[in-house]
Amino acid sequence: MRDLLQCRDDIDRIDSQILKLLQERMDVATDIASYKLAHNQSITDSVREHSKLQTLRAKAKDLGLPPSYISDVYKLIIRHTCSVEQEYIVAKANESSIDRDTSVAYLGTKGSYSHVATCRYFEGYKGKLEAQGCSSFAEIAGLVETGKCEFGVLPIENSSSGSINDVLDVMQTTKASIVGEIFVPIDHAVLGIENIDLKKITDVYSHPQPVTQCSHWIKDLLPHANIHYTKATTEAMEIVSKLKNPAHIAIGSHMAASFYNLVPIVDNIANNIHNFTRFIVISMTPIAVPQSISAKTSLSFSVQKYQPGSLISVLSEFSKRNINMTKLISRPKIEASRDTWEEIFFTDLEGNIDAPVMQDILEEIKPFTNSLKVLGCYPNSEVK
Repeated sequence: MRDLLQCRDDIDRIDSQILKLLQERMDVATDIASYKLAHNQSITDSVREHSKLQTLRAKAKDLGLPPSYISDVYKLIIRHTCSVEQEYIVAKANESSIDRDTSVAYLGTKGSYSHVATCRYFEGYKGKLEAQGCSSFAEIAGLVETGKCEFGVLPIENSSSGSINDVLDVMQTTKASIVGEIFVPIDHAVLGIENIDLKKITDVYSHPQPVTQCSHWIKDLLPHANIHYTKATTEAMEIVSKLKNPAHIAIGSHMAASFYNLVPIVDNIANNIHNFTRFIVISMTPIAVPQSISAKTSLSFSVQKYQPGSLISVLSEFSKRNINMTKLISRPKIEASRDTWEEIFFTDLEGNIDAPVMQDILEEIKPFTNSLKVLGCYPNSEVK
């Protein structure tokens, strides 16, 4: 029988082999992406994927491996492969490449949810990623507009607390376009300098969004705690780390605790355990999304205020042409010349802005709008 150290050495050797094979698999995926781009084929092939998983499950059973385990592993591999293919196809279609250096602005500092979203979205880039933390959403947009950063990452909505109004207001005036999106699971946790009885906690520090998203837990378990709002969850963690007071805690990401020498006291405290934040990626260079890729288009518009039915007329154009609207929200228009109480609507549509049907819709709705702006067209990352 092998001893423990030998077993660990063997595991390390096997894992290295698996990584090399995964790399080889990704190289093949790139060739597949080139073929699909040249022949205008869709990235996903549900029939092929289903058949492959069935075959793999059968082989796993013959080898004495749990079929469900192999199925879960390969679903993740296939999903990542499709993501790599999509990145490659979009880059090629826009005469760009992921084999290059780039720069991006995000909210907060290392360990913030925006930092996590940034790392995940750009992990496919092969070159150097220069990531710059910012103190406000306006600063992010400013760095992109001035060319100091190629991209900016903005949290635009959360599955628990809804849209982030400050970001919607930035999108009203920015000259940048939305070029991508990513959905990040939010793992809100109570973070402190040491484990402590919850009854002894007196002060809570966090960004307003996490406080809202964890309102039930705070009300039930920390009803008398003082709430201190910060510009980012990372600022809250910095404060708690410096105070070195066990009675003062931060609400932030579990995975960010180690960056600030904090320990997770309680995990998963959000009102909605299936808590996700949708981040958008902006750039001064809009992208064209090939028709073979599922696309999403974001618009902002205002309607003829004193014309009855103008909003319904706009919305009906999407409906009668079978364009699915995944989001519709309004905000006060912030332009100085606006009428009193004038609203601007933001909408996300499942469709490619370059498709003839979308171009027809834009023409049809113009008579009912005071303003109409295409915020961006980008690959649809929403999992149905």
